[in-house]
Amino acid sequence: MKKEKINILIFAVFLVLVIFLSYVIFKSGITGKLKGDLNKTTSLIRTDSNQSYYPVIKYVINSSGEKLVNNDVSVTVNTFSKYNITSVEYSFDKKNWHEIKPKKVSKDVSIKINFKKTMRKTVYIRSVNEIGYKSYFYKTKVNIDKTKPHLSVIKNNDYIVLRVLDKNGIRSIEYSLDGENWEVEEIEGKDITLRKDEFNYKYIRAVDVVGNISKIKKLSK
Repeated sequence: MKKEKINILIFAVFLVLVIFLSYVIFKSGITGKLKGDLNKTTSLIRTDSNQSYYPVIKYVINSSGEKLVNNDVSVTVNTFSKYNITSVEYSFDKKNWHEIKPKKVSKDVSIKINFKKTMRKTVYIRSVNEIGYKSYFYKTKVNIDKTKPHLSVIKNNDYIVLRVLDKNGIRSIEYSLDGENWEVEEIEGKDITLRKDEFNYKYIRAVDVVGNISKIKKLSK
Protein backbone atom coordinates (compact mmCIF):
# COMPACT_ATOMS: atom_id res chain seq x y z
CA MET A 1 0.00 0.00 0.00
CA LYS A 2 2.76 2.38 0.94
CA LYS A 3 4.52 1.82 -2.45
CA GLU A 4 1.31 2.50 -4.37
CA LYS A 5 0.82 5.82 -2.53
CA ILE A 6 4.38 6.85 -3.41
CA ASN A 7 3.75 6.06 -7.12
CA ILE A 8 0.53 8.07 -7.12
CA LEU A 9 2.32 10.98 -5.48
CA ILE A 10 5.13 10.90 -8.10
CA PHE A 11 2.60 10.82 -10.97
CA ALA A 12 0.67 13.75 -9.45
CA VAL A 13 3.88 15.83 -9.14
CA PHE A 14 4.83 14.99 -12.76
CA LEU A 15 1.38 16.01 -13.98
CA VAL A 16 1.57 19.32 -12.14
CA LEU A 17 5.00 20.02 -13.66
CA VAL A 18 3.69 19.29 -17.19
CA ILE A 19 0.72 21.62 -16.71
CA PHE A 20 2.98 24.33 -15.26
CA LEU A 21 5.49 24.11 -18.14
CA SER A 22 2.69 24.18 -20.72
CA TYR A 23 1.31 27.33 -19.11
CA VAL A 24 4.74 29.02 -19.07
CA ILE A 25 5.35 28.16 -22.77
CA PHE A 26 1.92 29.45 -23.77
CA LYS A 27 2.32 32.74 -21.82
CA SER A 28 5.77 33.34 -23.34
CA GLY A 29 4.36 33.08 -26.88
CA ILE A 30 6.63 30.22 -27.91
CA THR A 31 3.75 28.07 -29.18
CA GLY A 32 2.46 30.93 -31.31
CA LYS A 33 5.94 31.52 -32.75
CA LEU A 34 6.33 27.84 -33.59
CA LYS A 35 2.97 27.82 -35.33
CA GLY A 36 3.87 30.97 -37.28
CA ASP A 37 7.21 29.50 -38.38
CA LEU A 38 5.48 26.32 -39.49
CA ASN A 39 2.98 28.26 -41.58
CA LYS A 40 5.79 30.33 -43.11
CA THR A 41 7.73 27.20 -44.05
CA THR A 42 4.62 25.62 -45.56
CA SER A 43 3.96 28.70 -47.69
CA LEU A 44 7.52 28.60 -49.04
CA ILE A 45 7.26 25.02 -50.25
CA ARG A 46 3.66 25.19 -51.47
CA THR A 47 3.29 24.71 -55.20
CA ASP A 48 0.36 25.30 -57.49
CA SER A 49 -1.03 21.81 -57.99
CA ASN A 50 -4.10 22.79 -60.04
CA GLN A 51 -3.28 21.12 -63.35
CA SER A 52 -6.34 22.65 -65.01
CA TYR A 53 -4.47 25.97 -65.27
CA TYR A 54 -1.88 24.47 -67.61
CA PRO A 55 -2.27 24.04 -71.38
CA VAL A 56 -1.80 20.59 -72.84
CA ILE A 57 -0.22 19.59 -76.15
CA LYS A 58 -2.63 17.00 -77.56
CA TYR A 59 -0.53 15.88 -80.50
CA VAL A 60 2.41 16.79 -82.73
CA ILE A 61 2.73 15.64 -86.35
CA ASN A 62 6.18 15.73 -87.94
CA SER A 63 5.88 15.53 -91.74
CA SER A 64 9.27 13.79 -92.01
CA GLY A 65 8.55 11.16 -89.39
CA GLU A 66 11.87 12.31 -87.84
CA LYS A 67 13.74 10.75 -90.79
CA LEU A 68 16.52 12.43 -92.78
CA VAL A 69 14.96 14.16 -95.82
CA ASN A 70 16.01 16.67 -98.47
CA ASN A 71 12.80 18.74 -98.43
CA ASP A 72 11.07 21.19 -96.08
CA VAL A 73 9.67 19.78 -92.83
CA SER A 74 6.44 20.98 -91.23
CA VAL A 75 5.62 20.25 -87.60
CA THR A 76 1.91 20.60 -86.77
CA VAL A 77 1.13 21.27 -83.11
CA ASN A 78 -2.33 20.93 -81.58
CA THR A 79 -2.75 22.31 -78.07
CA PHE A 80 -5.68 22.85 -75.69
CA SER A 81 -6.34 24.85 -72.51
CA LYS A 82 -9.34 25.93 -70.43
CA TYR A 83 -7.93 29.45 -70.99
CA ASN A 84 -7.15 30.87 -74.44
CA ILE A 85 -3.87 29.80 -76.06
CA THR A 86 -1.83 32.90 -76.89
CA SER A 87 1.26 31.32 -78.46
CA VAL A 88 3.22 28.21 -79.33
CA GLU A 89 6.97 28.34 -78.72
CA TYR A 90 9.83 26.20 -79.98
CA SER A 91 13.49 25.96 -79.01
CA PHE A 92 16.62 24.02 -79.91
CA ASP A 93 18.19 24.30 -76.44
CA LYS A 94 15.25 24.84 -74.01
CA LYS A 95 16.70 28.29 -73.23
CA ASN A 96 16.05 30.45 -76.28
CA TRP A 97 12.43 30.23 -77.45
CA HIS A 98 10.85 31.36 -80.73
CA GLU A 99 7.23 32.47 -80.48
CA ILE A 100 4.46 31.80 -82.98
CA LYS A 101 1.06 33.39 -82.40
CA PRO A 102 -2.13 31.75 -83.68
CA LYS A 103 -4.18 33.55 -86.33
CA LYS A 104 -7.14 33.32 -83.99
CA VAL A 105 -6.86 33.13 -80.20
CA SER A 106 -8.92 30.27 -78.79
CA LYS A 107 -8.82 27.41 -76.31
CA ASP A 108 -8.02 24.80 -78.98
CA VAL A 109 -5.27 25.82 -81.39
CA SER A 110 -3.38 24.16 -84.25
CA ILE A 111 -0.17 25.78 -85.47
CA LYS A 112 2.26 24.65 -88.18
CA ILE A 113 5.98 25.29 -87.74
CA ASN A 114 8.00 25.12 -90.96
CA PHE A 115 11.70 24.29 -91.23
CA LYS A 116 13.43 24.86 -94.59
CA LYS A 117 17.17 24.91 -94.00
CA THR A 118 19.66 22.07 -93.69
CA MET A 119 19.69 21.01 -90.03
CA ARG A 120 19.88 18.04 -87.71
CA LYS A 121 18.33 19.13 -84.42
CA THR A 122 15.92 18.20 -81.66
CA VAL A 123 13.08 20.71 -81.49
CA TYR A 124 11.37 21.38 -78.15
CA ILE A 125 7.79 22.68 -78.30
CA ARG A 126 5.47 24.16 -75.67
CA SER A 127 2.30 26.27 -75.58
CA VAL A 128 1.36 29.29 -73.46
CA ASN A 129 -2.11 30.41 -72.35
CA GLU A 130 -3.52 33.84 -71.54
CA ILE A 131 -2.82 33.58 -67.80
CA GLY A 132 0.83 32.81 -68.46
CA TYR A 133 0.91 29.08 -67.82
CA LYS A 134 3.13 26.93 -70.06
CA SER A 135 2.60 23.32 -71.06
CA TYR A 136 5.18 20.58 -70.60
CA PHE A 137 7.42 20.64 -73.65
CA TYR A 138 7.15 18.08 -76.42
CA LYS A 139 10.21 17.16 -78.47
CA THR A 140 10.69 15.94 -82.01
CA LYS A 141 13.65 15.64 -84.41
CA VAL A 142 14.05 17.63 -87.61
CA ASN A 143 16.68 16.25 -89.99
CA ILE A 144 17.01 18.12 -93.28
CA ASP A 145 19.85 17.71 -95.79
CA LYS A 146 19.67 19.95 -98.85
CA THR A 147 23.41 19.97 -99.48
CA LYS A 148 24.48 18.46 -102.79
CA PRO A 149 27.31 15.92 -102.79
CA HIS A 150 30.64 17.20 -104.04
CA LEU A 151 31.98 15.49 -107.16
CA SER A 152 35.42 16.04 -108.65
CA VAL A 153 36.85 14.38 -111.78
CA ILE A 154 40.47 14.08 -112.93
CA LYS A 155 40.83 12.89 -116.51
CA ASN A 156 43.92 11.29 -118.01
CA ASN A 157 44.36 9.82 -121.44
CA ASP A 158 43.58 6.23 -120.43
CA TYR A 159 41.47 6.60 -117.30
CA ILE A 160 39.59 9.00 -115.00
CA VAL A 161 39.60 9.34 -111.20
CA LEU A 162 36.34 10.27 -109.44
CA ARG A 163 36.05 11.53 -105.88
CA VAL A 164 32.69 12.04 -104.17
CA LEU A 165 32.13 13.62 -100.74
CA ASP A 166 28.90 13.82 -98.71
CA LYS A 167 28.59 14.07 -94.92
CA ASN A 168 25.45 11.92 -94.78
CA GLY A 169 26.49 9.33 -97.33
CA ILE A 170 26.46 8.60 -101.05
CA ARG A 171 23.88 6.35 -102.72
CA SER A 172 25.16 6.16 -106.29
CA ILE A 173 27.36 7.52 -109.04
CA GLU A 174 25.64 7.83 -112.42
CA TYR A 175 26.98 7.97 -115.97
CA SER A 176 25.39 9.14 -119.22
CA LEU A 177 26.16 9.55 -122.91
CA ASP A 178 23.49 12.18 -123.59
CA GLY A 179 22.83 13.80 -120.17
CA GLU A 180 19.29 12.39 -120.06
CA ASN A 181 19.55 8.62 -119.72
CA TRP A 182 21.66 7.51 -116.77
CA GLU A 183 23.38 4.26 -115.84
CA VAL A 184 23.46 3.86 -112.07
CA GLU A 185 26.33 2.42 -110.07
CA GLU A 186 25.20 1.93 -106.49
CA ILE A 187 27.84 2.69 -103.91
CA GLU A 188 28.08 3.41 -100.16
CA GLY A 189 30.32 5.74 -98.20
CA LYS A 190 30.93 9.38 -97.32
CA ASP A 191 34.28 9.82 -99.07
CA ILE A 192 34.72 7.66 -102.17
CA THR A 193 37.49 7.60 -104.76
CA LEU A 194 37.12 5.50 -107.92
CA ARG A 195 39.33 4.91 -110.93
CA LYS A 196 37.66 4.14 -114.24
CA ASP A 197 39.72 2.74 -117.11
CA GLU A 198 38.64 3.17 -120.74
CA PHE A 199 35.79 5.43 -119.68
CA ASN A 200 33.41 6.15 -122.58
CA TYR A 201 30.67 8.22 -120.93
CA LYS A 202 30.39 11.97 -121.39
CA TYR A 203 28.50 12.99 -118.24
CA ILE A 204 28.90 12.05 -114.54
CA ARG A 205 26.88 12.90 -111.46
CA ALA A 206 26.57 11.68 -107.85
CA VAL A 207 23.44 11.17 -105.73
CA ASP A 208 23.41 11.12 -101.92
CA VAL A 209 21.29 9.00 -99.58
CA VAL A 210 18.36 11.45 -99.54
CA GLY A 211 18.35 12.18 -103.27
CA ASN A 212 20.42 15.35 -103.59
CA ILE A 213 22.20 15.39 -106.95
CA SER A 214 25.65 16.85 -107.47
CA LYS A 215 26.58 19.22 -110.27
CA ILE A 216 26.92 17.28 -113.51
CA LYS A 217 30.48 16.93 -114.73
CA LYS A 218 30.89 17.00 -118.51
CA LEU A 219 34.04 15.39 -119.80
CA SER A 220 35.92 16.97 -122.65
CA LYS A 221 37.15 14.77 -125.48
